[in-house]
Amino acid sequence: MKIFRNIYEDCLVHTRFEHGKWSYWNDCIPYMNSIICFNTLSGATVLLSWEQFAIFKDNPDEAPDVLKEIGIIVSKDKKEKQEWFSRYLEEKNDDSVLDLTIATSMNCQFRCVYCFEGNKVIKNLSDEAISNIKAFVESKCPSLKELRVVWFGGEPLLGIPQIRELSAFFIDQSEKYGFSYCSDITTNGWALTEKNRGILFNECRIHWYYITLDGTADIHDRRRPLANGKGTFEIIWRNIHQLVYMGASVLIRVTIDKTNIGSIPLLIDKIASSEIAGKIYLSFVRTIDYSFTPEAAKKTIFSVKEFAREELRLMGYAHTKGLYSYSLPRPCPTGGCLRKGDIVIGTAGEVYKCTDTIGEKQWIIGSLSVPSSNTGVQWYKEWLAWTPFTDNNKCSRCKLLPLCNGGCPHNILFTQKKHGTDEQCPDWKYNYKARIRLFVQEQINNKNYEEV
Repeated sequence: MKIFRNIYEDCLVHTRFEHGKWSYWNDCIPYMNSIICFNTLSGATVLLSWEQFAIFKDNPDEAPDVLKEIGIIVSKDKKEKQEWFSRYLEEKNDDSVLDLTIATSMNCQFRCVYCFEGNKVIKNLSDEAISNIKAFVESKCPSLKELRVVWFGGEPLLGIPQIRELSAFFIDQSEKYGFSYCSDITTNGWALTEKNRGILFNECRIHWYYITLDGTADIHDRRRPLANGKGTFEIIWRNIHQLVYMGASVLIRVTIDKTNIGSIPLLIDKIASSEIAGKIYLSFVRTIDYSFTPEAAKKTIFSVKEFAREELRLMGYAHTKGLYSYSLPRPCPTGGCLRKGDIVIGTAGEVYKCTDTIGEKQWIIGSLSVPSSNTGVQWYKEWLAWTPFTDNNKCSRCKLLPLCNGGCPHNILFTQKKHGTDEQCPDWKYNYKARIRLFVQEQINNKNYEEV
């Protein structure tokens, strides 16, 4: 038996019980002549022989104590699904952790060929909205444990003064009240000048950067040009290097469809031979079909299942170049985007529940200037009322539930809203077992396991 200790930090596993049972959350995946047992609640991963699997599943009291310690075997009296659901409801209604996505600008220097923003009102975060954000956060501070902020757009760096002002306020409040604070930014990377990098990293304490490159220069510049048609790759490439030299964490997102899939290995090669090799993170994502995605781009999009195959292939290639380490799926916060403390703020201080709906009036749930308005919209009431156990939903019988909280509420409840796919399940569902096998193989190759 090989134990791969990967216990999620917030998962408390108790070992003092006389009689045990096989955990409901164990997902068992065949692997060569063995079986991988992955517990979706605790994150524990164990490689068992088929004989061990048969014995421990049918006679859990014969299992070694280590399987109890990591949650593969749980107390016979433990009501696992009910306990998870109780925790789900509790954390869904907990606003001591505040996740704010703030759109500082709906403008952008780029004209990406697949942009889904559409012709929305172009403006920056208003002074009134800034005041209302401060008042909103200040009202939460006495009971706040954690504040997490995502700077978003449009292109958020077109609102540097707004980021600067609000960051100073958030940092001051976190020090005053003793809650933790962190922030990251999703940016096209164009305006990360030396001056702006210093402001963001040192003054605003933004240490995580999500930046998109869609291939090497020739491909990227066709897909993500400036409004005047000029290329953007070289400036972004240089800025990423400078961020890394500063000590920032950078995740390079590669947006993929049928027009650029063949060139992505060249980008991987370029990164692998550069000074940032091994110092950045890499993520492959689909071009998405949202409400305002251009018709020409829609014809090039992979289905979720098609992309899962391509993604796995690219992960494998990046792995051979030393740019990618296999990992297990991580759970999103319990309650997901349904949590009270998870909100998106538009440039006028209007409130949404999803970044993909910024600027669309029908998806506004209220305003920070009138806090009481945030509960009056009928569709929002339906949104808040939904759970993975509603109407005997298939989620209630799925072992992946602790990881995804039931997937995307938009796709479940509002079929009239184009939201990238008609499926409620997360994209990673289609290759997650293959990724777990690859993770286990990598850990074995690196001898990173405990033999029992």
